[in-house]
Amino acid sequence: MKTKHTRGQRGLVEAELVHASLLEVERGGLEGFGLRCAARAIGCDVATLSYHFGSKEGLERAIADRLQSEVAAPKPDLIWQTRLTAMARSYRQIAKRYPNAFPLLLRFWSTGPGEMQICEEWYRAHFDAGLREADIPAVGFATYAAILGVCAGEIGGLLNKPSPEALSEVEGQSDLPLTQKLLPAFTRLSEDEVFDAAIDILISGIESQVAKQGSRKPKPRVRRTKSH
Repeated sequence: MKTKHTRGQRGLVEAELVHASLLEVERGGLEGFGLRCAARAIGCDVATLSYHFGSKEGLERAIADRLQSEVAAPKPDLIWQTRLTAMARSYRQIAKRYPNAFPLLLRFWSTGPGEMQICEEWYRAHFDAGLREADIPAVGFATYAAILGVCAGEIGGLLNKPSPEALSEVEGQSDLPLTQKLLPAFTRLSEDEVFDAAIDILISGIESQVAKQGSRKPKPRVRRTKSH
């Protein structure tokens, strides 16, 4: 006699399908990934995936939401700069852990309820910085896209040190005096330095926007004692 799946059991099965699909994306990449490919790797039929996710896009959205679940909501008593930084660093860790699947986070306006909770925290940090509500959608989207872009650049190779061929190419162009002068710094530049600079620019940019609008005061900073 077949066991009837309860709603809770179905949810558990769905989570397992998503996790297995995520592992398949990490194994083979997004190019060529689809329901048939995932079904073969998981050991189920395409109809099962179609039932749960509807389409390839539905499955990819579920995978993206699975990635979003690894972003921990920051403690609300932390200052907004610390909360924003913590979430940004979570995305960097996800990018390094799942480099092939990470681009899915740049594909959807929302991946599901889990992401919307993180978005709420992201927007709340901007609100607590002192931004007007009318400005939060544009600024919030811009800062979120900037962080995902830096993460994607890091795992994609953009932040790699320049190759000898690239250095030679720049050195051979007489119309690049400043870039040539900066070449030694580029060869020493670390990914951590770039990411930290992005965070600093992001925070100072929000603070500058708040100062420019001058319409409401930011939430007072909470003084926190250092842990020992």
